[in-house]
Amino acid sequence: MKVLHPMSPSPPTHRLLGAALVVYSVLLGIALLAPTSGTQSGMASWVVDLGTWIGFAPETASQARAEFLCNVAILAPVSALGSLVWPSTTWRDWTAYAFVIAVGVEACQGLLLPGRTASQVDIVANTLGGLVGAVVVLAARKGREELDRRARLDEH
Repeated sequence: MKVLHPMSPSPPTHRLLGAALVVYSVLLGIALLAPTSGTQSGMASWVVDLGTWIGFAPETASQARAEFLCNVAILAPVSALGSLVWPSTTWRDWTAYAFVIAVGVEACQGLLLPGRTASQVDIVANTLGGLVGAVVVLAARKGREELDRRARLDEH
């Protein structure tokens, strides 16, 4: 009999999360290894426009900062979904995996894709994204455990 982690999702949910992780990872791979980065730069420009619309100064809502935030955001779902699929994997593991993935992607972009530019800043941002996704799931689990603990106390 398979023993589930106390915070594991039910088998149907687990399969759905696993499928979402695979689909997202494939789409992410396509985006990160595309021959050019026009679409990605367009998304960062949209983030700049959103930032200035919200009220950030143009110096703050810069293209470089928007690209950094986008690079954080694109890897966070991988570690978040992965943390849900494999609950015993720690935030440290996901941060390390994100670093390895980011180095691999940037190496491919720099060595194999002449229309792309490798960047150490992207490695930092992607690694941070891996950390953020895993920590969000960890915080949600801790919050759920605390709510469950309080509910059990209230029952008595």
